[in-house]
Amino acid sequence: MTSGSDRQFLLSVFLMEAWDTLGEIDDHAATIEAEGGIESLLVLTHRLKGAAGLNGFPGVSALASTMEKIVEGVAAAPVAGRREAVTALGELIADLKTTLDAIAAGGEENTEALVATATAHVPAPGPRLGELARFFAENPDVLEYFGPEATEHLDAMTASLLKLEREGAGEPELAALFRAVHTLKGAAYTVGCRVVGDLAHRIEDLLGAVRESTMELTPAVFEAVFAGTDALRGMLVSAEVVPANLQALIEHAKGLLDGLPIPAEGAAVARLPVVPSPVEEAASVDEDEAESRSAAPAMSGAAASIRVNLDRLDALMNLVGELVIARSRLERRLGEFERVNELLIFSQSRMSGVVRDFEQKYFDPRMPERREPGALSLAPGAPLPDFEGFGALEFDRYDDFNILARSIGEISSDISEIQGQLAAVVRGVRDDTSRVQRLTGDLRGEITRARMVPVARLFTRVTRQVREAARAAGKTVELEVSGEAVEMDNTIVEQIADPLLHLIQNAITHGIEPEDERLAAGKPAAGTMKVRAYQRSGAVYVEVADDGRGIDADHLRDAAVERGFVRSEAGALMSRRELLDLIFLPGFSTAQSVTTAAGRGVGMDVVRTNVTRLGGDIEVDTEVGAGTRFTIKLPLTIAIADAFLVKAGGEVLAVPVASVQRVMRVRPSDVRMIGGVETVRVEDQVADFIRLSEALGLPGGPGASALPVLALRAGRKVLAVAVDEFLGKEEIVVKSPGSFLEGMGPYSGATISGEGRVILVLDGVRLAERGGVADGPAESIIAPERPGFDGRCVLLVDDSISIRRFVGQMLERGGFSVVTANDGIEALQRLEDLAVDAVITDLEMPRLNGYELIRDLRRRPTLRDVPIVVLTTRAGEKHAALARELGVSHYVTKPVDEHTFVPLVDSLVAVRAAVSAR
Repeated sequence: MTSGSDRQFLLSVFLMEAWDTLGEIDDHAATIEAEGGIESLLVLTHRLKGAAGLNGFPGVSALASTMEKIVEGVAAAPVAGRREAVTALGELIADLKTTLDAIAAGGEENTEALVATATAHVPAPGPRLGELARFFAENPDVLEYFGPEATEHLDAMTASLLKLEREGAGEPELAALFRAVHTLKGAAYTVGCRVVGDLAHRIEDLLGAVRESTMELTPAVFEAVFAGTDALRGMLVSAEVVPANLQALIEHAKGLLDGLPIPAEGAAVARLPVVPSPVEEAASVDEDEAESRSAAPAMSGAAASIRVNLDRLDALMNLVGELVIARSRLERRLGEFERVNELLIFSQSRMSGVVRDFEQKYFDPRMPERREPGALSLAPGAPLPDFEGFGALEFDRYDDFNILARSIGEISSDISEIQGQLAAVVRGVRDDTSRVQRLTGDLRGEITRARMVPVARLFTRVTRQVREAARAAGKTVELEVSGEAVEMDNTIVEQIADPLLHLIQNAITHGIEPEDERLAAGKPAAGTMKVRAYQRSGAVYVEVADDGRGIDADHLRDAAVERGFVRSEAGALMSRRELLDLIFLPGFSTAQSVTTAAGRGVGMDVVRTNVTRLGGDIEVDTEVGAGTRFTIKLPLTIAIADAFLVKAGGEVLAVPVASVQRVMRVRPSDVRMIGGVETVRVEDQVADFIRLSEALGLPGGPGASALPVLALRAGRKVLAVAVDEFLGKEEIVVKSPGSFLEGMGPYSGATISGEGRVILVLDGVRLAERGGVADGPAESIIAPERPGFDGRCVLLVDDSISIRRFVGQMLERGGFSVVTANDGIEALQRLEDLAVDAVITDLEMPRLNGYELIRDLRRRPTLRDVPIVVLTTRAGEKHAALARELGVSHYVTKPVDEHTFVPLVDSLVAVRAAVSAR
């Protein structure tokens, strides 16, 4: 607990900060009547609210929060509304001064009274907002179709306004603008949303006067219609989350619209009841139909379109994902078919060999017979008593051996025929798999295209942002947009909007110079900002460029050293590329003062984080005095992607192909130590060398003369990530890991393999941020429940295939890699080119039995200390004694229990490993 002296000290610090902040609020309160004078007030009121809440004064925090809401509310209000806000702020400032004096005297506040005062001064929503909220609450089904339609009309209005403002009044574009607001008005009245319909009707009256040439299309008209569009958009958004400044947006639009002198006819129309009568509705419909008929020739060549609920498309995309998984399983089944086919070929060859040997020994009469003297001749072709009249070549005679040989020959022929049929089935399954793959690709492409939306939807918001940011900064900025027809996944468009808007805000605030500075530098007074989109190599690129002052890399170095981001020695060694990367550090800013638009040190790091989360990348190019260009690379879609499957420490991981710059092999001699960090050269660049198994805290893989390496793009860095094995490339369905696993390890998602295992998707940027060091034990990164081999190998010898499969699966679940043999001879053949950690063998087997195998193993120096476990049905002491005499490690009788047998093998292997390590 804090002592009394500490509390008093903290209280004095808070009071000093609060008085300073309140004094600045008092000084700036009158400036909200001026255009753009609220930025400082927003920062100051928010600061006071946070400081009071942190120090345990909720009443003061409530008053400061109310002041913040008042300032936010007047951001788009007319001048008259701002004067009322100044009065309210003055009253609250007086209450705060009295409260701070009381806290200084007694150390406490009257929280209940302060909260009541704050509540009384909170700007109340207008009555029409309540009507709008009731409509949305009572008609959720209407929003499913009215919301998207209204949004499309507002986007069309914004696009037409920007084109008219840029190119001047044109009858086709003016007609399109009028048509959009007219249709929006009719749709709003039809569904019963009168609040939206009334405002759209008021905008329609204004545009009708312009269209009839009774009013000019002046900047004031543009501003009024823009304000009305923003208010309408805010109304639609309020169905989900009510914007804090919605009332201010509506009042601002109403003030601008009412302030324009519309001719008497337009005014009379505006004063009529806003609910259209049936006659008006019929006239409106007739007008719509007439316009549709007039536009029919032009629209006849246009493709038909429908509006599809995004939830249905998401469901279809999930089905495509499941289809991809099913196809992967089918491919795995095909692999099993091929393995069975190989086994059948092997069995057929063995059967043929047995038949050939048997025929040579018993069936061919030309082969000399070997028999003991006095034994009865059973060789084929010899004369028998019943057929003495026939010679050997005159009559074929068969005994049991002859019949057996012929029967086995027929069986061998049957097996060959079955093998041919199985091969045909495999070819058919392969064709079916290819067909499923083609259908999956087509379905994926069609659904992806259905989710695609033009980037123009995003650029519409961009153009509005440029206007607002330029006005707030007191600068003139001309916007050039290109590539509006490029299409992207709707999810990516929604998630990239905020990063793109921040780049634009940042460029106008930091990059483009004030008018006098531009003129002094020989530049046009108006700055230019270019936003361009284009598609290349399966990705979409969005560029944001300005012709401002550019970014001075030396200035970045000085600012980073001054603010403690890097040491001066390290800063002196940083390259230009590394210096430019400093702008993406959290908290880094070169602004000299703090405003709502700059100086807070947040933004650029969030931009890179959001872009990276989408599987994209961001680069910056700049030239001092000429300007800066940011290039954002984005995938077309993020639901399904191609990935490399790799193995590291016994675990299988997926690496998106889009993040892989190069696949190569690196010899240990190619790794160099630079500054205490392992590095290798990737093309013309030195890259950090990371051993993935070590970085994830997994067991190290086997040593190799050349390590498989993936060169990953991680922001502006390149990482050389060494893995144990390349497993190939697959098309995967990327799933979110969920909130519980979010941020755990360098992973961006997960996928499901064909056999149902969860495979984590590696994120190069997060791996680079971790510096290639594991955060904790492997169990916290890789789920321990997933089966996987840990490098220990067991040889299982048994002539029963059922035993081999049952016990083999049991050992595999315990983490062992299992190699099988059906008798002692095959086991010895396997051991010629295989090192094992243990041998499990039966006793009674053909060709070479278990006792003979054990005796042979114990005679070999390299296998003398390998643990041998006998697994047999013979439980007699005589059998066990002989096995122990030959040197077995343990004697187990069938049936076997998994919970005791696997730990037994594990302990034997562990003891041998411990002895070998000494």
